[in-house]
Amino acid sequence: MEDKILSKVEEQREQIIESLATLVKTPSRTGEEGAAQQIVEKRYREMGLDVDVWEPDVEELFEKFPEVAQYPSHWQHDLILPYQDLPNYRELVESNLSEVLNYRDRPNVVGIWKGTGGGRSLILNGHIDTVTIEPRDAWTHDPFGAEIEDGKMYGRGASDDKSGVVAALWAVRCLRDLGIVLKGDVILESVVNEEHAGNGTLACIARGYTADAAIAVESSDNRVRLCGYGGVYWGINLKGTSFHTKCRWEGDALIGVSANEKLPGVITQLLALESDKNRIPVNPFYAGKKPFSLNIGRVWGGTYDTAGAATCTLRGSIYFGPDIGSVKGVMDSVKEYIMRVTETDPWLRENPPQVEFFHHDDAHWIDPEEEIVKTVMAAGQQVFGQEPEIIAGIGANDCRHLINQGKMPSFVFGPGTGDQAHSIDESIKIEDLIAGVKVLAIAVYHWCR
Repeated sequence: MEDKILSKVEEQREQIIESLATLVKTPSRTGEEGAAQQIVEKRYREMGLDVDVWEPDVEELFEKFPEVAQYPSHWQHDLILPYQDLPNYRELVESNLSEVLNYRDRPNVVGIWKGTGGGRSLILNGHIDTVTIEPRDAWTHDPFGAEIEDGKMYGRGASDDKSGVVAALWAVRCLRDLGIVLKGDVILESVVNEEHAGNGTLACIARGYTADAAIAVESSDNRVRLCGYGGVYWGINLKGTSFHTKCRWEGDALIGVSANEKLPGVITQLLALESDKNRIPVNPFYAGKKPFSLNIGRVWGGTYDTAGAATCTLRGSIYFGPDIGSVKGVMDSVKEYIMRVTETDPWLRENPPQVEFFHHDDAHWIDPEEEIVKTVMAAGQQVFGQEPEIIAGIGANDCRHLINQGKMPSFVFGPGTGDQAHSIDESIKIEDLIAGVKVLAIAVYHWCR
């Protein structure tokens, strides 16, 4: 049967490629996923799957998952609603931003291949949304052209993650075309808003979609990515006084305090936080890797060379491994360390820094001895002649929700190329796409039969 599956995938090669091209040619930047989801829905219905299409309910997500639910995001309106503790539905409504941060015409699409009963079920989860194409002028290929050159297809989403959605779809379609009957259910999920929010997958879990295992078909170069870091996007606002340079001193008294001059103490504490967290022992799987990475991405303040800065703002991000702890603990640590600067600075004691956040992800981890991992490794052996490489992930993705909120053994395996995600001239090797379909098809066959 495995040989028949491999032959069927090869037989459908051109249709698989065309399916990916159709999706790449259909823009689906985060916030504008509707047209692409219509294509996915049509494909699921053509396959004879039970299809469920719905728009995520933001209020429900905050009610059921208050520690991880995020504000909806949009590629044109990203990072525009900060929070100081955790985001919540009430503040979204009161912000008057819900007219742009919502899921109208942005549905999830789920297709279910019902088994006969008594078998193990499996979710194949991929996201249809992509990041922006800017700067457009830097592209040498049409970002929505699906051009094929030297064995690669170019275009936004080619790797992240339309190849994953297509690979999962065709893995199931090839099995069905062979007349194979499975005992366990196979659930295909094409979700919205993976980029930045992750609410699409969270909405699937809220709707009751769980299984005995799940595979996030996120780009991993057809490798098995067992874990991922969490993330926190943070901001710090400092206050100063607006003054002319000649008015900074009044005798021995310092009258003018620029917010910019308070940066050194704040930055020192941020780096101390990173240093302290990196003393925490890590899982052997992360040996040689730091569990905590803090980036100071942007800083701005002031309006003129001879005027004191009334405000100064820092923005940055943190990635942290599963050994660090909860995302809430990381956020609390940021606030704790920043407040330490007020202990020795009278100005900051009277004008304390304001710490705010824009996004957070929890970290995740799966035991490599889980049966679903072994199933995919064995499938990879049949396709590649050797088991796929097992890697420890750094970036965040929707697999965290499948594991932490869905309570399912889950990991990442997808044909997309990791270093192509979000890149200019994003691409995927056609052979990687076909190989990904083969591995997933054989894995589904063995897991669910």
